[in-house]
Amino acid sequence: MKPAPVLLGLSLAANAALFVTIGRHPRIVPPAFRDFFARPFGATEVAAAPVAAKPPTSAAKTPLWSTVPANDLNALVARLRALGFPPSIVRAIVGAEVAARYNSRLRELTSPDPNTPYWRTSPYATFDSARMAEYTRLQTERSRLLRDLFKDPFFTADDVSPAQRRRFGNLPSQKIDMLQRIEDDYSEMISAARGATNGIMLPEDREKLALLARERHADLAGVLTPEELADYELRSSPLTTMLARELGNFDANEAEFRAIFQAHQAYSDKFPGGGGVISFQDRGAAAQELQAQLKSALGDQRYADYQRETDRDYQQLSRLAERANLPAATAASAFDVRYAVAAQTQQIADDASLDADQKRAALQLLAQNTRTQLTALLGPTVGPMFVNTSNRWLNQVERGMAVSFNGPPSMTMTTAGPDGSMVTASFGTGVTYRPVARPTPPTPAPSPRQ
Repeated sequence: MKPAPVLLGLSLAANAALFVTIGRHPRIVPPAFRDFFARPFGATEVAAAPVAAKPPTSAAKTPLWSTVPANDLNALVARLRALGFPPSIVRAIVGAEVAARYNSRLRELTSPDPNTPYWRTSPYATFDSARMAEYTRLQTERSRLLRDLFKDPFFTADDVSPAQRRRFGNLPSQKIDMLQRIEDDYSEMISAARGATNGIMLPEDREKLALLARERHADLAGVLTPEELADYELRSSPLTTMLARELGNFDANEAEFRAIFQAHQAYSDKFPGGGGVISFQDRGAAAQELQAQLKSALGDQRYADYQRETDRDYQQLSRLAERANLPAATAASAFDVRYAVAAQTQQIADDASLDADQKRAALQLLAQNTRTQLTALLGPTVGPMFVNTSNRWLNQVERGMAVSFNGPPSMTMTTAGPDGSMVTASFGTGVTYRPVARPTPPTPAPSPRQ
């Protein structure tokens, strides 16, 4: 055993600690050595030339904010520009100042009453029509203020933001500014008209909103060419927002999306006021026409993809498969099994060589085999979950029903646009059932003679 290296290391560490301590607290050193440790280590013996002291200033630098009159945002813009800040920085600073002036009031309008017990109303129940109107007014006022502050050509040299390009397309910044001003004006008027209804929409209220919608359209048409107006209405329509949300993973190109939009717009136009009174037969006929138009526009294969991707059951299956690391093609194959099964149920129901009992037995066996097939295809985790979802129609097949997935869409939704207009859209695939021939009841035996 050789302790010498260990002792040497401990000694060096102790010395280093001692030097650090002395460097920080030189007064603990005896007077004879105090000058040595007070001198910076590594310093030369030559004294450095004294640094000339800066002449004292008569006044400290003036802060930027003190040079701008209170509440004068135009003066703030001018001051920042005079200091040489680029447009993007001026926008950011002034935008933050404007937000600070509005955010507290906006939060106050959207916050629930803290004195209301949690079990009586939801946090959003207190957001009544009057508060909604005030909220919209403040938002509109803030947007108009920002545009007035940045109306100078100095700011129009900025590139159009990605959000504006997405909303307005390839319009120049000058037209975008005019459109935003028009939308602000009508947003305020529409908000006031809706707030005056106090939650009850009478026919005269609908007519007032319809008049505002027509006037808004006329003002937009005065700024845009017919092609620009059609493109802007496509981008800003509430139907576009609804379609973008419900298309799921259907990767439509622009031409396909425009075709889908036009088909749904034609469907929506058949509903008075966006979902008014319409008979069941007329609703079914409109839905069938919608599906026929979509199939014609997209083609057989893309229409099949569209049907699958907009179906809620498939969207759930797709998420389950993704979590289980199953290929997307596997989920699609499992979902498409139902179309093959539906065709087989129709063949069994129409098979004249089978009596009613044989048809029922064949349908029962088909349903059981389908459950086994789906479980084997999707695995022990996802398979049973999807089988449980599919039991809604498999149970009907097992009871002796022929099934079809070409019925009216299973979901119909209506939403309101910012101008008060209503749009209706339908998604998903409807399921219809057809019972096989019922068995002939047995002939009762004759009663014995008395």
